[in-house]
Amino acid sequence: MRVEDHSLMDPDIQESPFAYYRAVREHAPVYFMPDAQAFLVTRYRDVQHVLRHPEIWSNDLLGKAGFSMFQHVEAQTLLESEGWPRDTKFQSDPPIHRDYRALVADVFTAGRVRTLAPFIRSTTRNLVEKMAGTKECEFLATFATWLPIRVVTTLLGLPSEDAPRIKHWSDAWVEPLSGIISKKREIEVARLGIELQHYLAEWMERKQRDPCPDVLSDLTHASFPDGRPLPMAEKMGLAEHVIVGGHETATSALASGLMLLIENPSVEVELRQRPELIKNFVEEVLRLESPSQGFFRYAIADGEISGTAIPKGSMVHVRFAAANRDPEQFPDPDELDLHRSNLGSHMAFSQGEHHCVGAPLARLELRIAFEELLERFDQFEFEPGSTLRHLPGLALRTLEALPIRYALANRTE
Repeated sequence: MRVEDHSLMDPDIQESPFAYYRAVREHAPVYFMPDAQAFLVTRYRDVQHVLRHPEIWSNDLLGKAGFSMFQHVEAQTLLESEGWPRDTKFQSDPPIHRDYRALVADVFTAGRVRTLAPFIRSTTRNLVEKMAGTKECEFLATFATWLPIRVVTTLLGLPSEDAPRIKHWSDAWVEPLSGIISKKREIEVARLGIELQHYLAEWMERKQRDPCPDVLSDLTHASFPDGRPLPMAEKMGLAEHVIVGGHETATSALASGLMLLIENPSVEVELRQRPELIKNFVEEVLRLESPSQGFFRYAIADGEISGTAIPKGSMVHVRFAAANRDPEQFPDPDELDLHRSNLGSHMAFSQGEHHCVGAPLARLELRIAFEELLERFDQFEFEPGSTLRHLPGLALRTLEALPIRYALANRTE
């Protein structure tokens, strides 16, 4: 494959990008994409280099690159006039980033996350029982969508019955990341974003009067180490980020994991024989499918990546998904191997300062989900005649649908 004959902006390449990743890594590991006006970085060691040097490669695209979530000024103006501008300080650079991260970091420690395990398992079992009522389902609509959004709704301290609305708003929130959204739809997305913001603002008012042990209460009462209160726009940006980051990638990983399980029957057999390997399976799902395929950085100084000069002011796209299949880091990178020695070194959650704060929660959800699915069902298969497709987009990798059929497990007590 000739790199220059193809584009990462092409929906067909996004659908099946792995040959393209291989070609770019081998022939142009730091490649300037003309249609994106950005340098594409694909080797593991090079992506790691960028992530380790935020003093050169800034993550603060809003503040330092003048980047907007919206492509069309009408959508941006609408959001700013009727809501709050999108400004998630989780994307700021250190040392500022650390203060904002600290506002929610305690909630996502391994110990705090473990306290959610009973709720996650109970929710999972309820969803599994709904699946058990039939021999087939569309897995995203029936299961994968609902487990993460119900968990993040509970984490924020919002009513469980509001999960469908929150999911609808969140799905709209990420649409501009696809890079292919129309002006009309982007304005609709801005209106949906305003609805979400006013919903959150109403709940913040309630939690100002009556705080609870939840993330939204923490943000409502948040202040900096010097005592300054957190501005409303920043509270809103952080709350939105927790909602979207807390479920979009987990939903994608659940669907991708079941897809990989069906495609690798020997792995399914081994997991049934040795359930303790499910945690390893989760790591390989995250590595192979990488729900967050990659994100941009902005060069705030002249830099160099593997001999390629990157001028100040350039955009750099670090492609986690390509790095996660780099054979220099992962031998036989396209194989699902439950026994890799470096299972946890993938970049599905990024690395360094901006390693995903919700990674422990996502891992727990995925592990419990596959434990319960493998315990309750046998013989997962794709629905005959179904064709799997992913939603087009540069940043995220999510199946449009996953129609499956299965049998109830015949367990003898």
